[in-house]
Amino acid sequence: MKQDKDITYRDIAKMLIKAMPIEGQEFTDKVNEYLDIIKAMPKEAKVALRSAYIFSRKVPREEREDLFQELCLTVLKAKTKDEKLGYAIARCDWRDWWAKYTIRQHYSLDAVVEDDSGNPITLAELIVGEVEFEFKLDGKIEAERIWNKLPELIKPIIQKRLLSNPLNATERQRLSRYVRAEGYKLLLA
Repeated sequence: MKQDKDITYRDIAKMLIKAMPIEGQEFTDKVNEYLDIIKAMPKEAKVALRSAYIFSRKVPREEREDLFQELCLTVLKAKTKDEKLGYAIARCDWRDWWAKYTIRQHYSLDAVVEDDSGNPITLAELIVGEVEFEFKLDGKIEAERIWNKLPELIKPIIQKRLLSNPLNATERQRLSRYVRAEGYKLLLA
């Protein structure tokens, strides 16, 4: 690994275009193009790029681009031409980032875990199952809340309808009157 003082603008240019779907001579041409752009930048921007590059290389690969952008923006906001100050700013934010990173759990949704019965299942499938369960539970709680708000005279009629039993004319009329006069109250609260 290169020492921090050995980092060149070419290294930064390579990192910036690494995600582009280009190879061979086209990659080299793009690196040179970005190198010219970086060299034409003001001193503050160069300090920000260099400081961000140094510390973003010291995090897991999948986090590098995001941290590079965050650090670069932070140092740019400081508007410093002093490389030591830019380095110190980036280092402080990098340390804060690591403190938060070590607290969080990092899982891939493709990770295989065991369900309640010990069968292997992907974390994504497990999460989807849990969400479906919560929706059903929330629906049940909501249904119970509405059921408890119904007047005792209407509950047997509703129960008959839920069981797909036909209603007689009196029950239909009673239900219809209730819905027109009081039905909106079920939607409130």
